[in-house]
Amino acid sequence: MTAADRLEALLADIDAGPAELAAVLHAQREAIADVPLGALARPTWRLIGMGSSRFAGLDAAARLRADGRDAHAETASASCGSPGGRDTLVVAISASGRTAEVLAAAERHHGTAFVLGLTARGIAGLAAVADAFVPLAAAYVETAGIATMTYRATVAALFGLSGEGEPDAVRRSLAATPAALREVIDGQAAWLEDAVRVLDGGRPVHVLGDGYRAGAVEQAALMLREAPRIPALAFETGDWLHTGLYTLVPGDPVLLLAGSPADAEAITTIHARGGLVVVVGPERDGADVHVPLPVAAAADPVVRAVVEPSVAELLAAELWRRTAAVTLDEVRTR
Repeated sequence: MTAADRLEALLADIDAGPAELAAVLHAQREAIADVPLGALARPTWRLIGMGSSRFAGLDAAARLRADGRDAHAETASASCGSPGGRDTLVVAISASGRTAEVLAAAERHHGTAFVLGLTARGIAGLAAVADAFVPLAAAYVETAGIATMTYRATVAALFGLSGEGEPDAVRRSLAATPAALREVIDGQAAWLEDAVRVLDGGRPVHVLGDGYRAGAVEQAALMLREAPRIPALAFETGDWLHTGLYTLVPGDPVLLLAGSPADAEAITTIHARGGLVVVVGPERDGADVHVPLPVAAAADPVVRAVVEPSVAELLAAELWRRTAAVTLDEVRTR
């Protein structure tokens, strides 16, 4: 697949996102209802994956810890993982269903912990080691080889699984996500050109966000690395002020997913060092470009978590188009 073909596939994946999200949410509700009673009530959760799968797990684990659960997201390839046990729910996340490291981790827990597999492409790989499954795809499988739909589906599935205490509220929030996602995609003309102009400077992009949403920050940085091949570094906003600001030079771009108590200080520091900042989400004084989210996403953290990653996808696709010097008209007529 050429770069132009892959860009075309990414654009198609993004545009098909809302319809696929609606379909996969329905499939996930049915699958979660079939998970044996008590499995989701286990006090210890281990969310195991690689790349985007682990990023989605980071934010789910943070929410679970805030609710008093012992929850951690683990890199499947790590040389030593947690021991698990009878009180443990292991969520093994592999979009392909064949990720060797995830299969090995799930096998290690098989027979002691309850192993729940999350996969988009069939259960064959996980069938021997998982006790139940939740789908990450329904009517459409992403074709660009970049985790856009499957990342979103993983975020949604983990909300559905961890929302046991307020299942109706979580279901209502998730039901609002397809329309909000379509709103972001259809409204991109209002901010995309200005945001890309800031980010397209030939320099690394610092991506900042609150540590409670570290996975979303990592995913945004990955989109910039994987599609347009732009060096992008993910930082917790407050921690960036201690560890990350040193490599920011005049003219450098920052993508800030707003929501940290340190937002204002970070923006002041960015400008003091001659940088420029694109703010996504709530408005912040000093933003060079502001990317608003739909009202539903601004009001509901579940909707925001599912929908916001599409901003980085749209930015990455447009930056990739420019980097490859391929016009959208050329791509779409191939």
